[in-house]
Amino acid sequence: MSNTTILVVDEHTDVCELLTRRLDSLLGFDVVAHTTSPLVAAELAHQWQPDIIVADLNKSGAFAAQAYRWLKKMSPESQLVILTSSLRTGDEELFLKAGAAKCLFKDTPVKDLAHELQEVASARIKEDGHV
Repeated sequence: MSNTTILVVDEHTDVCELLTRRLDSLLGFDVVAHTTSPLVAAELAHQWQPDIIVADLNKSGAFAAQAYRWLKKMSPESQLVILTSSLRTGDEELFLKAGAAKCLFKDTPVKDLAHELQEVASARIKEDGHV
């Protein structure tokens, strides 16, 4: 069984690098690319078609939802997980409608984050019809 591939997108350079190292160190996950730029993220998503896109575009509301919708459109088979510091009222619903599989918080313990991402990856496998 191959590792779950991940694209990390976070507009804060330090957070992006830390999250990349953290996720890449987890058994069963392989970060194939990371970026701080939403435009580059769309290009990388299209190029790599990762199993999961872990993203925080540091925006909220309808503007953020549109950005996430666009990112998902670049890699329709990828599961989109929003990993954020906070959610404003209504944002989670907007992000889920935009195609996010889950909205999680950055302070989630690594063990729990790994479990959540494994669940998302498993859901993708079931959707694709693979066992």
